[in-house]
Amino acid sequence: MTKTELQEEIKELKEITNSLHLDKVELLDNILELENKIELKESKQNTYIHETNHLYCQDGELHIHYGDVENDNWLVWNTDSLYKDLHFIISQVVKENKKMQQMYLNNIKDSLKEM
Repeated sequence: MTKTELQEEIKELKEITNSLHLDKVELLDNILELENKIELKESKQNTYIHETNHLYCQDGELHIHYGDVENDNWLVWNTDSLYKDLHFIISQVVKENKKMQQMYLNNIKDSLKEM
């Protein structure tokens, strides 16, 4: 193989490598974009309420205010529907709260052991 042929082959290989690199970057960008779309879709499907700010009832509805100044949100719940599910909600809240309290107590005990 002549020097010129080798230089041409090197040039072709560099072009292929550059093309593959660009394709890889483009592929990674597409993956990130899709992941962001999935996260956005999931975030729109679920609402996490960490803390409520205001509660009141009116016209057979329970109004629950949550969020901060920038995100003023209300959950409005029909009291007939809520009443039918209230027994389950109460039992699950009590059950989960007991688990959390036990976890906190265990954490305190572990901390005291380290002293």
